[in-house]
Amino acid sequence: MATFSELVKNFNKIRDYMRDFYIYGFKSRADFSRKSLRTYDNEKRRIEGYLGEYMKWSYAKGGKKIFISLDSSKISQNPLYAAWKSKSFTSNDIELHFYLLDVLSKGQRLPVSALTEIISRKSAKTFDVQTIRLKCIEYAHEGILVSEKSGNTLLYSVSTCYFSALSNAFPRLLDSIKFFQETAPFGEVGNYILDNEDEKNDAFSFKHHYIVHTLEDLVLFDILQSIRKNCGIQFENYSERTQATTFYEGIPLKIFVSVITGRRYVCIYTAKRSRFTCFRLDYVKAVKCLALCTDAESLRDQLERNLGKVWGVGFGRISRNEILSMKLSIDEERDSYMIERINREGRGGKLEKLDTNLFLYTKECFDASEMAPWIKTFIGRIVALECSNHKIVDRFYEDVKQMYNMYCEEG
Repeated sequence: MATFSELVKNFNKIRDYMRDFYIYGFKSRADFSRKSLRTYDNEKRRIEGYLGEYMKWSYAKGGKKIFISLDSSKISQNPLYAAWKSKSFTSNDIELHFYLLDVLSKGQRLPVSALTEIISRKSAKTFDVQTIRLKCIEYAHEGILVSEKSGNTLLYSVSTCYFSALSNAFPRLLDSIKFFQETAPFGEVGNYILDNEDEKNDAFSFKHHYIVHTLEDLVLFDILQSIRKNCGIQFENYSERTQATTFYEGIPLKIFVSVITGRRYVCIYTAKRSRFTCFRLDYVKAVKCLALCTDAESLRDQLERNLGKVWGVGFGRISRNEILSMKLSIDEERDSYMIERINREGRGGKLEKLDTNLFLYTKECFDASEMAPWIKTFIGRIVALECSNHKIVDRFYEDVKQMYNMYCEEG
């Protein structure tokens, strides 16, 4: 019988479990249908090893629901980084890791044949030359070793650590890493550096801390590589609503980050539909780089011209734009901050004064339905609401009516 291990062979697998069961889904053991319940138990135990102190549960009709609960302002580093540090390995992998670094620790530059002989002698085991060669190639690719050619022979040595020299030259460099490991993409890299320097984030705390972003960074890296190379991509997109996985192809052009929800999106141009479309990164997986796209720059320019009419990430489903206008009652003396707020948050919309304490905000965009959450923050000030898409206005007043029925009692 196979024994349980906390180590991860496939990061996409642990990413799916964390997302579906602990971050978004609030699912129970009974909701698991992919494999056996023993598989669910193993994944649960693995995640508990990373996030034990942050895991909570509640009992509902469907059973015991487990989820992650933490106060982002009180944690010094993202606990989900632990998932990146648990890659599986064999007994040979761990032995060769220490023997290779030990043999090369004094600055030697050795060929694979010499390394094989020394490691076999030190370990009292016989290692194949090809095994050592593949491990050296892997470590050279990871930056742990450096390969140099001397004649026809390839020599390997330990990569020089430049970080200590940099931190001596720039005393505040570690402080920068403590900040950016929690705020920038690929923060797990900074976390690795802090671990290597035996340092912790003791300087910063964050009010808005989207820890789940680290689960998307592998996908983000592949997409950014394709954007830099002006290549197309093929990827799988999982829909939480339909529970279906669909394959898409397109030209990735830009990464969007919502200032409201923190969600990240990739904007691609799909030739089959001749339009821009955005996909949530947390639903994207298995990204594959395709051929070079010669039109990538012109498509990027076209996207930039269209961004002025995008409220969130929607480019609409019909060819014509939607125009929304909102008449507001604002006391110019007491509530002048509201005027400043609309100018700041209106995303290019036009605000004009109609009369004393009466203003009109107008915005043309591809999908006015994305404005609904922002519009609702002005309830109590809205005198009239109009839109070329009448469904948006109808939905707004229907929501207000439902809210009234929930919270107001007739006198």
